[in-house]
Amino acid sequence: MSPRPPQERSVEPLVAVFAVVGLLLGCLGVLGWRFATSSLLTEYIGIQPPPPPPMEDGKTGYMWVVDGYSYFEGPHWFPATGWFLTLGTALALVVSALCVATGWRVTRHHEGNKWFLALTLSGFGGLYGLAASVAGRIFPPTFYSIVLPEPRDPADPYPDSPIVHFDLDPPLISFTAIGFTIGALLSLLLLASGFRASRTYSKSSDRIK
Repeated sequence: MSPRPPQERSVEPLVAVFAVVGLLLGCLGVLGWRFATSSLLTEYIGIQPPPPPPMEDGKTGYMWVVDGYSYFEGPHWFPATGWFLTLGTALALVVSALCVATGWRVTRHHEGNKWFLALTLSGFGGLYGLAASVAGRIFPPTFYSIVLPEPRDPADPYPDSPIVHFDLDPPLISFTAIGFTIGALLSLLLLASGFRASRTYSKSSDRIK
């Protein structure tokens, strides 16, 4: 069977590559938003004690004794997960559509341009990392906390917060660099698997030549 002529190559492999990369970066974007966004919001929800008992003759006052405890609830994964996955997939489809419109295709075990995948996927990863950092800046994760500090544990009066967070400041730079690196690594895997990019031309342009 003879191979397809360049102008008849399918666009599906290129779109599929970017869609998979977009979904992967979307998942990583959720994790970065949850565990590495620097501007964390914490809302403290206090618990009011019950009303005092009625005063009785001979008593001068009263005192409540409440066992101290802390409650931390992390931000909800949804709808944040859906937003980041949608963002990654949408960006991937836009970039792949631009590549298809300019005549680029992805084939396997075919001679082609080795630099296109590396540059495009790296640039796409960096673009998504930047978008994820901006999204985290506008809509940071919110933690809800209830803290009753008294009575404190004498052995550990100031316990560490159970909130897990990785300091990757500033996120505009770190998220962009991480996305760029991930895109570059994925492009190397594709190149090692035999995928190449080639540019086709329309029949009208061929006639002009």
